[in-house]
Amino acid sequence: MDPTLNDYKLSCELLGHSLDVRAVATGGNAAGCGQIILSGSRDKSCKLWKPVGNEYVESVTLQDHKNFIANICYLATEQWICTASNDATICIYQQDAFVPLITLKGHESTVCALAAGLQSRSLISGSWDKTARVWSISETGDVKYITLQGHEAAVWAVATLTEQRKYVTGGADKCIYYWNAQGEKLRLLKGHTDCVRSLVPLSANSLLSCGNDAVLRYWNEDGECMRELTGHTNYIYAMARNEALGADIVLSCGEDSTLRMWNVGTGKQLGEPLLHPAISVWCVACLNNGDIITGCSDGVVRVFSKDPSRQAKESVRKTFNMAVATHKSQLSEEIGGVKKTDLPGPEALLSNGTREGQTKMIRQPDGSVKCYVWQVGEWSLVGDVTGATGGTQASSGKKLHEGKEYDYVFNVDISDTEPPIKLPYNRGEDPWQAAQTFIHKNNLPQAYLDQVANFIVTNSEGSVVQSQPSSGYQDPFTGGSRYMPGSSNSNVTGGGNLDPFTGASSYSTASSRAQSNVDVNFVRGSDKHFPVSSYRSFDTCDANKVLEKMKEFNNKLGNGEGKVGDEVLRAVIRLTDKSPELDATSLEALMLLLKWPDSMLFPVLDVLRLAVRHEAIFSLLHNSHNFLSIIKPQLNGAAANQLMVCRCLANALSHQAGRQKIETQLPQLVELISGIRAGSANLQIAIATFYLNVTISQTLGVANQDVCGTATAGLLELLKWAKDLEAWYRCMQAIGNLTTTPCGQATIAQVVSVDHVMDKLRELTNTPHDENFTKINLAGQALLASF
Repeated sequence: MDPTLNDYKLSCELLGHSLDVRAVATGGNAAGCGQIILSGSRDKSCKLWKPVGNEYVESVTLQDHKNFIANICYLATEQWICTASNDATICIYQQDAFVPLITLKGHESTVCALAAGLQSRSLISGSWDKTARVWSISETGDVKYITLQGHEAAVWAVATLTEQRKYVTGGADKCIYYWNAQGEKLRLLKGHTDCVRSLVPLSANSLLSCGNDAVLRYWNEDGECMRELTGHTNYIYAMARNEALGADIVLSCGEDSTLRMWNVGTGKQLGEPLLHPAISVWCVACLNNGDIITGCSDGVVRVFSKDPSRQAKESVRKTFNMAVATHKSQLSEEIGGVKKTDLPGPEALLSNGTREGQTKMIRQPDGSVKCYVWQVGEWSLVGDVTGATGGTQASSGKKLHEGKEYDYVFNVDISDTEPPIKLPYNRGEDPWQAAQTFIHKNNLPQAYLDQVANFIVTNSEGSVVQSQPSSGYQDPFTGGSRYMPGSSNSNVTGGGNLDPFTGASSYSTASSRAQSNVDVNFVRGSDKHFPVSSYRSFDTCDANKVLEKMKEFNNKLGNGEGKVGDEVLRAVIRLTDKSPELDATSLEALMLLLKWPDSMLFPVLDVLRLAVRHEAIFSLLHNSHNFLSIIKPQLNGAAANQLMVCRCLANALSHQAGRQKIETQLPQLVELISGIRAGSANLQIAIATFYLNVTISQTLGVANQDVCGTATAGLLELLKWAKDLEAWYRCMQAIGNLTTTPCGQATIAQVVSVDHVMDKLRELTNTPHDENFTKINLAGQALLASF
């Protein structure tokens, strides 16, 4: 006789995660105990829970991912815990270890699916980058992989058919593919009407799939859909099975707050759905003793058992049931996101319909809701409305964009003649990074950066921004702190200023002054504008775009012109990581690419400006290659190269080694930079930031009169042509820094002697206090007061 969910009662709740539990799995037996439970969360952690009696205690917390954990797989043969994350990596841990044995890198976006591979030290992963990968790890730690390419959207599900020696993948393109061990496509299954989210191999080489269409599909060995299992009323996120329950028994969970049990052979649902006190039941797993584990959007891992000896005390179960009842009543108050109280009563049926086939939801006196359709001149009853009839984005509350899941997908109007552009965003993501990605993808002017980022902050319900500097705000240009204006204003002509990521002209006057419907909030900060004590750095980067551009240029080169293999490009791109390894191979590859023709150099310089943020890498590059002598000539080159070199110099000043080397060559560098007489707002800001960082070093250490004098001269040359207000503001901060040093009087004398600069300062400080000028107005007044 089949088990039913009616037999299962709460056993225990595992509390420890602070955000959604997106993945659960079971592992090998702990010493002298039963199986362990693994849970992965949106809080970026994976927890290992060990059994103690009928309870589970948190044993280990793994925190090596930079973003939320999307899936967990336990490789029993090796006792490996494998975690997949939104940071595009897979971490592999030995059971009970605290640090990864190895981190698998290669996917270009979120890794959302994992399963054991056909070999003992292998696994298959699925990613938002539209690929799956089969990874093989040797005894010595060498990693090889096969890429499975064919899906047209994110690969949400993977599975291994051990008997058939095949792999299966399912994706947001609604397709299921079969692959052989060599990565060759064998078969395509179609039938789902929305994203495929989970795959479970069954006996007789059959397969069960589920997805966002709220349907489970049973496929036989020949790829025929033999049965559809319906009952869920919204997205189905995950499935699980265990022989302890029975060969044909499968569990499923989803966005309708329920866990359900099925007999796949008969197509019947076994017992009533087990309702949870949370909107999303993200994941499900089974223990060998027949107990069931779920992870939910309320951050709780729950264990359910049909064995009375392992069920929780009556008082605990009562509390759980009350929470479920409360949640159920809240669910019943809305139908498809519409409050019942907002629905019309029966009196609405007295009015004629406006068109044939029009439908209405009508609230009944007993609280139920019925649906009616206008047909042949009258309202005909269709039936009761109990919830969504299938998973939809509207009813789920989850947002899908290009097959990927986001907390928000905004519509951004940038033109009266063009349709809105989709702007996806996840809570916890840096708003400025999301804005930068949006700008690059849609070839928008860089001047939109502040506007888009502030729009995200305003409309994402208090999203958590990455840790802010002490002064309170995040600099959208550099990542440092500053008083944040409402938008970036620029009246500078483009003059061939190339986008450093795409090469497209994105910084011209015409494009940067285009009107946007994106709302902007002005934030007023502290009245203290200098001295500034924290170095600014340019950290924003879309590594994929940089790599694409390098590949494009590399393909244009001949064999004798510096053309390299893709492995060299991949080695170079590793230097864009926030904490790259000190890899001699990557550094040598970078120096090789710096020999490319000047017209193809800007993406390489883009990598360089990120690499030199790290003192050890800077020192090795300078001591081994004297790379400053390589990049200095580019200050006389193309605008894109000038921009990257100035950002590179600004970043290098953030550490002691960089300051020492740059200050010894400061007169030559300032002479070259002063030769630049026009450029984009971004170039102006990069030059101003370079000078600002030079002056910060003078306020934090023993001021050098020669350095102060050289920096002042360079600042004045920039202010003769710069028009961007952010660049002017940073210049004023830099000059203000210098006025606080022992060299201050000399600085003041130099500034006052330049009529153009003084006239511009007075003009800015007399500008009315509107949202675009308040910051620079106050800073200018402070600077003039210091004179």
